[in-house]
Amino acid sequence: MQGFRQGREDCFNTVFERLYEALCMYGYKIVGERVVAEEWAERALMAVWERREQFQEFLSLRHYCYTVVRNGCFTWLRQQRAVQESDLDAEILVDTELNRLQDIIRAETYRELHWAIEGLPAQCRRVLKLSYLEGMSIKQVAAALHMKAGTVKSQRNRGLLLLRKRLLSIFVVCCFLNFITQYILR
Repeated sequence: MQGFRQGREDCFNTVFERLYEALCMYGYKIVGERVVAEEWAERALMAVWERREQFQEFLSLRHYCYTVVRNGCFTWLRQQRAVQESDLDAEILVDTELNRLQDIIRAETYRELHWAIEGLPAQCRRVLKLSYLEGMSIKQVAAALHMKAGTVKSQRNRGLLLLRKRLLSIFVVCCFLNFITQYILR
């Protein structure tokens, strides 16, 4: 955070990489438009960069970004509704604490998963991305990476094992938060 506050671009790039996809996912959940969600994620990150001296810790920076995305997406929805009285679902405009909490938990889980995948060894990372994010079969991955199918299987299994170790604590926290939002806060 110190480098970020001092204006180092490499630190901004790290913050951008850690938050961008999660902010996009959060915005998309609100508006259902990928382009709009990406625009507000970028605006949020530019806003924290412009105010970088104000943020002492990553947690407050992250919270600010989610707030900017949420407010921007709701403003966009209201403008869309004013421009065209379409069949926008009224529930999408309901901004309850529970909905926000669930959306943030989902986005943060995605962010942690993305970050964990990026931390895998290069071969495992490529295999997992093609297998699970691109939906390729083992044969397709093997052809794309010029590997044997057995190598793809072992790299995929190795990557999944490493992810399980890295994400176990996150899984426990997500289960706990899901339980709270489903059964206690309702």
